[in-house]
Amino acid sequence: MDDPISARTTRALVDEITELAGHLNAAKARFLALIAELDRRRGWAEWGVKSCAHWLNWKCGINLGAAREKLRTAHALEQLPRIRAAMAAGRISYAKVRAMTRVAEASNEDYLLNIALCGTAQHVEKTVRGYRRARESQELSREAQQQLRQSLWLFAEPDGSIRIQGRVPAEIGELFRRALQLAEDSLPIPKNVSAETFSAEEERRRRAKRPVEALGLLAESFLAHGPQDVSGSDRQQIVIHVDAQTLKHDHEGRCECEYGPSLAAETVRRLACDASIVTMIENEAGEPLNVGRKTRTIPPASAGL
Repeated sequence: MDDPISARTTRALVDEITELAGHLNAAKARFLALIAELDRRRGWAEWGVKSCAHWLNWKCGINLGAAREKLRTAHALEQLPRIRAAMAAGRISYAKVRAMTRVAEASNEDYLLNIALCGTAQHVEKTVRGYRRARESQELSREAQQQLRQSLWLFAEPDGSIRIQGRVPAEIGELFRRALQLAEDSLPIPKNVSAETFSAEEERRRRAKRPVEALGLLAESFLAHGPQDVSGSDRQQIVIHVDAQTLKHDHEGRCECEYGPSLAAETVRRLACDASIVTMIENEAGEPLNVGRKTRTIPPASAGL
């Protein structure tokens, strides 16, 4: 018996393919909305995985790099209602949306959406590359602004508590976030206490208390051991995802911490001058093609020259 598809006219095939493509686009829009909400609730944490991307890698079989990109796109869409609606209606593909969300904001959303509706994915990618190159001049001032605005203040409150307020450059903030997380992970977890023991408000206060305890642990550790000599060795491993071309002085691109903020391109170039670097080559889907050895762009002995 012949395959029914082979008996269909070319016009019927084209109509069904384009209709199914629209359904797939709408389904992908729903999928992105769902994982954004799951990530916001930290619903993945009960499985003991590191992040929502790791959960997608495990439960949905999505490559880790592609999962991170889907999460980035999903959260970006929450601030882009017109692009989100067009994808939900099946009018634009995930490939176009993924590209647009790299540069889209309220001021250019309509323009980018028009390109996506009227052009191909290649047209969208070309437009986005132009936007990113144009932002390079603005990017060059980001680190200087962060350095100028950094501050840290401690205020005594009427009840005797201390209020901490500050603003630090992105790389220092990521180091602090990493140290605080490690300190919090080292704190003992109360045994034989179920989640039902606490009311919702008590559970919120209990969770809010642990970072404070971790901060106290950081202070006690430094006071006990003092500053450590870390010259010539890695102080702490902070993972930064950066496009290879971004390390060139004339090219702007992706620079973002593993679980933290984006960084200015010149910040990453400066850090790369005296840091251990592991090069990973990925394809467009974020799948690793090759992982190199750890190297240093400048040998430790000459780093201070």
